[in-house]
Amino acid sequence: MTVTILGAKAALAVMLLVAGGAKLADLAGFAASVRLFAPRRVAGSLSAQPLLQSAALTLAAGELVLGAASLTSPALRWLNFAVLAACGAFAAVAGVGYAVHRGRSCRCFGALSQRRFDRPGLARAGLIAALAGLATVAVSPSAVRLSLADRGLLLAASALISLVAFTAARSLAASRDALPRMVP
Repeated sequence: MTVTILGAKAALAVMLLVAGGAKLADLAGFAASVRLFAPRRVAGSLSAQPLLQSAALTLAAGELVLGAASLTSPALRWLNFAVLAACGAFAAVAGVGYAVHRGRSCRCFGALSQRRFDRPGLARAGLIAALAGLATVAVSPSAVRLSLADRGLLLAASALISLVAFTAARSLAASRDALPRMVP
């Protein structure tokens, strides 16, 4: 069971790193998704764009920090609950998005995914939240004991994962932009 719990924890940490890195590659696109959840008065205002960009940056950076912290410090149990709260928020956003913005792009993984607010998205969000619930189960302290060198290597791996996601998302966005548009 320990391997399953730690596997869930690692998978969620990597997912957060990929999602955060990909969102950073297209903050304007992610800010457009954030706009969907802003109050109408704010969302409709031209002056709201810097606020939406800041919110998008904060969310992406939060995912990166939470993913890196979870990967490098698996013994900190409170991080498991922070990841669970974040995944619960993702599920709530998926639910509200499905109810109010069905079919619109969620930009959950930036340009890496063209997922939308739909039923499969609700199922994915529920699965992610369930995985986060599993990751909160306590494991033996010896199973999560890391040396300083181990933490440093995991932090470097976190940076590489985020950089690869950022680069891949930028490349995919550029290649999609370069494709000729089909006009009906």
